[in-house]
Amino acid sequence: MKIAVAGAGFVGLVHAAVMAKQGHTVILFDVNEKRIQNLNDFIEGKTEILPIHEEGLAEILRFTAKNHLLECTIDQKRAIRESTVIFIAVGTPPDAQGKADVKYVEALAEEIGKILQEYPSYKLIINKSTVPVGTAKKVKAIIQKYYQGDFDLASNPETLAEGQAVQDALRPNRIIVGVDSEKAKHIFQELYASFFPPQQEKIFFMSPESAELTKYACNTYLASQVVLTNVFANIAKKSGANWRDMAPAILADERIGRFVHPGIGFGGSCFRKDVSQLYNTSREKGNANEDSAVLQAILEQNEKQKKEIIYSLEKRYGKDFSGKIFAVWGLSFKKDTNDIRDAASLTIIPELLRNGARIQAHDPEAKIEFIEELKKQKIDLSSLNLYDEKYKATENADALLILNDWKEYRQPDLKYLKGLLKEKNIFDGKDVLNYLQMKEEDFNYFSIGRPDIIK
Repeated sequence: MKIAVAGAGFVGLVHAAVMAKQGHTVILFDVNEKRIQNLNDFIEGKTEILPIHEEGLAEILRFTAKNHLLECTIDQKRAIRESTVIFIAVGTPPDAQGKADVKYVEALAEEIGKILQEYPSYKLIINKSTVPVGTAKKVKAIIQKYYQGDFDLASNPETLAEGQAVQDALRPNRIIVGVDSEKAKHIFQELYASFFPPQQEKIFFMSPESAELTKYACNTYLASQVVLTNVFANIAKKSGANWRDMAPAILADERIGRFVHPGIGFGGSCFRKDVSQLYNTSREKGNANEDSAVLQAILEQNEKQKKEIIYSLEKRYGKDFSGKIFAVWGLSFKKDTNDIRDAASLTIIPELLRNGARIQAHDPEAKIEFIEELKKQKIDLSSLNLYDEKYKATENADALLILNDWKEYRQPDLKYLKGLLKEKNIFDGKDVLNYLQMKEEDFNYFSIGRPDIIK
């Protein structure tokens, strides 16, 4: 099938690559000429730099392009004209009120309408971006201003977890489809048939409005479980209890989900944005204040949770960190990605810098993105140094702060680490080190949801 994907960001790039790998002919287009040029340079082997770090993505891009299944272009007119299915995967960043900004979706709908007016033919137009409930109707109305011919508008929200997006796309545990037309429904079945064994398709068909809301509901459920887990873990720590001992007993109740790992809050591109949008939707639709308050509480607790390490540092050193050197492992919001959006590091490190600390930081993939974001926020970087080697970042530091869960942080050489740190203090915000082992080691160890280990 001939497919066009609009938007060469995280969602669009992964989706285009994976659909091409399934044998579809895919044209990925974007108005950002530099982004497309960079992708083509990578595909052609002129550079090894890919803007998105996802395991397996590089190989798929080059394989599908070599076999003429994937093309990257800025020619949106040709991409739309030559394709039967058009996926909209442009960004919907939150505005100052936390509402999803759909201006890029609406602008693309205008262009699609104009192109179909000039080159009329049936199209299935699919919104892959996460958008507010009711967006499908708005997009359809925009297109119909220019084109009254045959087309269908559907919602098919992405369900990719960063760090494992390629595997999620290749082996989806479910596909959510909002569609009103039997013709479009059959096209979806053909599009996604190769992703499942025969007769075992997990495609959930519903109305476009239901599909749009389903994506928000899923992420809000997950976000609320992160928040509840951290609330319980905080209570456990202050009560002398150990959340790690409690978690297996809690998980034995099959009614409870498996998202019970405590830490320094959720981050990334989805959870806060989606909960914020759902909060605004609830208010706009006239839901009770109590409904909106629950969603607001999720957001507020998560922002507070990001500062748990700061509270522990203040308890040990006071609020003035002048003269202190803190090593930091982990800048991205989670392992296996270079995405720093809403990462705890963006809350913790600027505050430590403002309070006089010097920071020596390491991350396998996200150093450039982190620095660029701090520059946008006009943070003074004179007391921040980034290192390519994790142990180098710990030299002469008063403490090591672990802010994400890269695999390489899980089993450090503690004997070697002792010789590098000025003071043997570890503040583990992601619970990556073995608690029982840390009891036997000569470190002060501060974690989430468990009693501190003080030597």
